[in-house]
Amino acid sequence: MESVSQLKKRLKSVGLSDAAINAAWPDWWSNAASESTSAQTELRFSIARKLGLDPHSLLEDSQEPRFIWRDEARFKHLSGEGRLELSAITSFGTALGRFLAASTSEAPLPTLNALELRKAILRTQPYVRLLDLLSVCWSIGIPVVHLRVFPTLHKRMAAMSVQIDGRYVILMGKDSMYPPHVAFYLAHELGHVALRHLSRDSAIVDLETSALAAPGEDPDEVSADRFALELLTGLTEPKVLSKSRSFNVNQLAQAVLNASTELRIEPGTLALCFGYSTGQWMKTNAAIKRVYSAPIRVWSEINKIAADHLDLSLIPDDARSYVRAALGEAVAA
Repeated sequence: MESVSQLKKRLKSVGLSDAAINAAWPDWWSNAASESTSAQTELRFSIARKLGLDPHSLLEDSQEPRFIWRDEARFKHLSGEGRLELSAITSFGTALGRFLAASTSEAPLPTLNALELRKAILRTQPYVRLLDLLSVCWSIGIPVVHLRVFPTLHKRMAAMSVQIDGRYVILMGKDSMYPPHVAFYLAHELGHVALRHLSRDSAIVDLETSALAAPGEDPDEVSADRFALELLTGLTEPKVLSKSRSFNVNQLAQAVLNASTELRIEPGTLALCFGYSTGQWMKTNAAIKRVYSAPIRVWSEINKIAADHLDLSLIPDDARSYVRAALGEAVAA
């Protein structure tokens, strides 16, 4: 049977990143195990389960590794990604999603209406924040995690929604030191779930973009954007403050802070509305930095909440270290 280095070379030949391969490598593997045919076989089955590969394609040294879930995902905002890269993202996300769903208590998915959901949150909060969206998702049995390991070298995946045996999982990929960017993508993915855009055992992958879907474009993207905006702002179009187009960075930051209480829109989200409406993203992002007292590692906050809800004792031993690696240091051993 081929050496470990040869196996890793085969895995990399289909576009898998070193980070994904290393995360999927089982803790029990050792130099002594390499002398055992049964351990070599179990190694390949273990890696295949985690990365969404056909294990038989790893057992045959001459074969190219084959992704199990290749055509089950719909990709939004493509820009030249190849078939292998898309297959890697789909299979990686689906395989990880299965572990996350199995680690989470199942709850019946209620009918989700953006305005009603917004009203429920506003009963106890001044506006809809990222933390509120996370609370909603976990309360209805939808695990939300922020990936720290990506299946491919390119990391354009902003977010991914997966349906697995009737369960939903949301994987976030958009990195930010400020909550509103991530909150919008999460609200958008929740829109895909609420609007039943996912068929059974399928996925939707949203790649990064700085524009909202325009009328006449992909109807699922248009409706998910509208759901997100309605949930976050109460409106299906971005809310723009009067005279804001002429504001400088400091004026824009102060304006969204002043207006947020009355409009019941989180100030960072209100700044994002300016960006979506004007395309002035340098000004928008600079203003967002002034809205918050300090930057935070948003991904870490998301995964700390995930760690409180996931019960990793419900999944196989070798999958636990993989999930921890995929979620980073926020999920302790």
